[in-house]
Order: sequence, then C-alpha cells, then structure tokens
Amino acid sequence: MAGVAQKQVLASLKGHVHFLKSGAYSDLTIACGSDTYKVHKVIICGRADFFARTLSFGGKESESGIVDLPEDEPTIVKLLIQYLYEGEYDPLLPDGEASRALSSTGARTQTSRPKHDLDGLPYSYDFPHKCDEFNGDCDHPRVCPHHTCKVNIGYTQPKLRSCGYRCKSFNCEECNPSPPLPLTPPPSTPLPSPPLPSLNGNADQLLLHAKMYEIADKYDVVGLKQLVIEKFRRACQHFWNTDKFSVAAHHVFSTTPDHDKGLRDIVSATISAHMGLIKKLEVKALLTEFNGLALGILEEKITEHGW
Repeated sequence: MAGVAQKQVLASLKGHVHFLKSGAYSDLTIACGSDTYKVHKVIICGRADFFARTLSFGGKESESGIVDLPEDEPTIVKLLIQYLYEGEYDPLLPDGEASRALSSTGARTQTSRPKHDLDGLPYSYDFPHKCDEFNGDCDHPRVCPHHTCKVNIGYTQPKLRSCGYRCKSFNCEECNPSPPLPLTPPPSTPLPSPPLPSLNGNADQLLLHAKMYEIADKYDVVGLKQLVIEKFRRACQHFWNTDKFSVAAHHVFSTTPDHDKGLRDIVSATISAHMGLIKKLEVKALLTEFNGLALGILEEKITEHGW
C-alpha cells in the first residue's frame, strides 16, 4: 500500500511540471546565477521548509516575490526544482523504483513529523542515531517524539523513551520503519552473489548525489535525503572502483556533520566491502583527513565479523 500511495504522490507531482515549464499561475521566482524559475508557493513551500520560513518572515523576498540563491550551483538548483515538482531528479532511477526507494526508507511527509518538542526545541530525526559514548553526552539528544538521549527531559511524555546517552545505532520504528527482511534460504543452500541494483547514468553522478544531499539538508526538503541515499548507495555499488568515488566521498565528509550518517555510512560500507581501495593514495588521504571514516570502516568490520 505504501508503494501505491507513493506512486500516486509522484504522479500528482509530475502533473504540475507543465506549470513550471510554462510559468502559468506562478507566484514566486527562484533565481540562481543566470537561471530563473517561475514556481508556485503551494508546491515549493510545501516541500521545502526553507522557502516557507523565508516567505513567512515578510522580508524582501516576500515583497519582491524573488528568492535569490547566489551561493548554490545552478546545476544543483535545477535538479532541486526538478525534484520539488516531479519527486525525482536526473539521472532517474529505473521506472517505478523511486517510489519503492522512498517507501522502503521510511520517507515521511512534512506534516506527519512534528518539527519541535513541547519546549520548542527541534527534533533531529537522525537515524540511525549514536551518542558520544566516550564523553557520556550527545550533540542531538532530541531524536524524535518517541526518543530522547537526555536522562532528565524536564517534562512528562508517557511514550517518550530515554537511553541515558547510550545510543549506538538507534532507529525509531515508528518514525522510520525498517524495510521488511528478505526471505533467506536454508543454511545448506549456497548464497549466490546478489546482482547489482539497476542504475542509469555514469560515475559522475556520485558527486552529484553528494551535492543533492547537501542541498536537501540546507533547504530542509521533504523526502529528498531518502531518495539521495538510495541513489548514492546504488552508484557506489557500480562505481566504487573509479576516481569519482574518492571525490564524492570527500564531499560527503566535508559537508555533513558527524552525526549525519546518511551518506557517510555508505562510504564506510563501500570501502569495507572493497578493502583494496585503502591502497589508493586518494583514499589514504581521506582516512588521514577524516577520523570518522576510519572509525566507520572499523565499525563495519566489527559488525561483519561479529566481534
């Protein structure tokens, strides 16, 4: 049912593309470099909270009807606009797989997730979540409405769970349901190597996905991070042995905070699965520059071997 609902959402979004192309009924302009987009507040503000906040403040953007994005790459903004109207961006996943990717990663609409707790402090919705076990602290203790890492939360919520700063890989099944486990054959049956997931495009998309993840976080875009995670995961499986991989990995680790594991874990898992990459000078440089990457690879190996 979730896949069907997601397909319906994507279909309804794609029905608005002709309004973007024609500019009909536009009530807002987004500018980036020499590019301009005649967009619609009801679509843009409903899917990217940054624009809703910007226009609600009554500043120059709401008066002029123009939002300028001078610091962003025009190519990435173009793909952002495409996603806001179509629920996808180039290179597209094979037919029908975007909806499955979003539903299997637990993507949520903006209205289904409260943004703040009763004290007005924001939830991070950072899954899987990990506390700083060495310091007994946490940079983002308010994970979701069902879990906090603080021992004393200051008020009573019957359904709120607390870990006392001991989270390692916490995932809230209510906010971010895990995909169903695949059926496994009996132990006596040899397991064949899984086929590579289908994919469109070339290795250049690795860096593109990393930049899309960055802009999804910057503009608080509903569902985009989940889609990028699936696309980046597939791209890494196809193009891990290209020079583009280390470039994208560097962008991932230099543009995301330590607690945001969405793409970081994929980079760590990719290197862990192909340890020969560590012999490459550019990957050695990554391990030297980003301590979190080396730790992530170690954690992957611990999980793999059950240490």
